[in-house]
Parts: sequence; C-alpha cells; structure tokens
Amino acid sequence: MKTFNEYDFLEDLKGTIKEENPTDVWELIYEEIERECIYYADCFEIVRALNITDWKDNEFGEITSITQLAFVALYEFVSDNLEIPA
Repeated sequence: MKTFNEYDFLEDLKGTIKEENPTDVWELIYEEIERECIYYADCFEIVRALNITDWKDNEFGEITSITQLAFVALYEFVSDNLEIPA
C-alpha cells in the first residue's frame, strides 16, 4: 500500500484535467476522487493524510462510512486548493 499524498493527487488531477479537457470539469473531479476512494485501506490513508478529525459540517450530509469520509475530505481539499482556469 502506498502512502497517500494530497499534493501528488492534486498535481495528477491537474494533469488529467489538462489532458482530457472535459466539458464538465467537476464531473471529472468527482470521478477521480471516487476512483481514489475504492479501497478501505486507501480511504483510511486519505483521512490520515488530510488530518480529518471532525466531519460534522459538510455539504454532503451525514457521513456513515470511511469511504464517504475520505471522499468528502478529498473533495474539500480539492475545492480549496485547485485553481481551474476559465
């Protein structure tokens, strides 16, 4: 199992967006985040890397699994750190 690095993920995501040039960037971002959150071990690693300790306030509602927590954490990280060119 590899160690998750949020900045490597962000750089890879930027490259994917540039390469694929999608009409709906956020749909591609959702797909990439979902792909990253397939396995529980990866989800635990994402949560650890992003230092998630509180998950009550989010726009997705109640979180009931590690998969949902990792998705929300990664989504919020990307939302806060990705600059999407117009």
